[in-house]
Amino acid sequence: MHAQTQADSAATAFRRAQELKSGINLSNWFASGDLSPQHLTTAVSEADLAAIHAMGFDSVRIGVDPSLIERHGDLQPANPAALATLHKAVDEALAAHLAVTLCIFPSDDYKHQLSSEWGVGELTETWRILAASFAQTDADHVFYELINEPEVQDPYRWMGIEARLVEAVRSVDAQHTMIAAGASYSGLGDLLATEPVHDANVIYTFHFYEPYPFTHQGATWGSAEWPFYRSIPYPATPQQITEQMKAVPSDLARYYLYLYAAGGWNAETIAGRIAFAAAWGKECGVPVIANEFGVYRDTADAASRMRWLHDVRTAFESNGIGWTMWDYAGNFGVARRSGGKIEPDAAVLEALGLK
Repeated sequence: MHAQTQADSAATAFRRAQELKSGINLSNWFASGDLSPQHLTTAVSEADLAAIHAMGFDSVRIGVDPSLIERHGDLQPANPAALATLHKAVDEALAAHLAVTLCIFPSDDYKHQLSSEWGVGELTETWRILAASFAQTDADHVFYELINEPEVQDPYRWMGIEARLVEAVRSVDAQHTMIAAGASYSGLGDLLATEPVHDANVIYTFHFYEPYPFTHQGATWGSAEWPFYRSIPYPATPQQITEQMKAVPSDLARYYLYLYAAGGWNAETIAGRIAFAAAWGKECGVPVIANEFGVYRDTADAASRMRWLHDVRTAFESNGIGWTMWDYAGNFGVARRSGGKIEPDAAVLEALGLK
């Protein structure tokens, strides 16, 4: 690719990144345990999309289970009806004035297969099919995110896989902007350890849930200590969490909770961390976004949750980083469903600067 073409492609990526300044994740729609036609056509409605736009969001991120798409060796999807439903969902989001990120969102077992050539080949063919199917859609407002949290621990291996995925997309679609991320769980450190691919029309993303004892308190998946935590404040000092520590029966869980409280987590320290992402993007000459961040609301102190959301969101914005919160109406949500109605959380919207 000639230098001028590279420069034009980079300018396109930076311009299109402005469409992803304040987004929301639509979890458990096309990537959930229920992939039945009934679920795919009803989990998120046109009313939901209109409500998301009305709240002030500019974009949605839709995870796509690769089992709905993949078929090795040709450009035919395994489930054409599901792919047609996905097209309808994208059209409805665009009609609601929302940009759309399509992200391959596999199970852990699928991602662990990326340790083999066969697994990489499956993901590559999946992207060849998906990109060919969406190649004629609005390239300014439809984005391709290569995978959610690849769980490939070796960053060098992951960079090689990501380069193959980019090539697969470009073999059928020269226009759309891709979204790439670092290895493992695509955290900030994973981003800083990666190198951009040799395609300038790419945006880079990372996920930010630090510190986990606060953001994932009470969660029953992931680290073993999280279920012990309840009503953990943010910011916090060791003195402020004395009572919570007494209620934790595990020595190791108490230790991690102490480390959180002693870590000096506040608006300033969060902004200092996010600044590393912005500096990496500037050094590499690429746009950077953060398309997952949030707090598990079931067991978090509401006021502390709002402070964390505010501090993280303002850190993104002060560093020129677009964001996409996790998620719409789930356990990290900005809204709730009640009696068939959508009830936005006004305090969350205010913390996000949307109210």
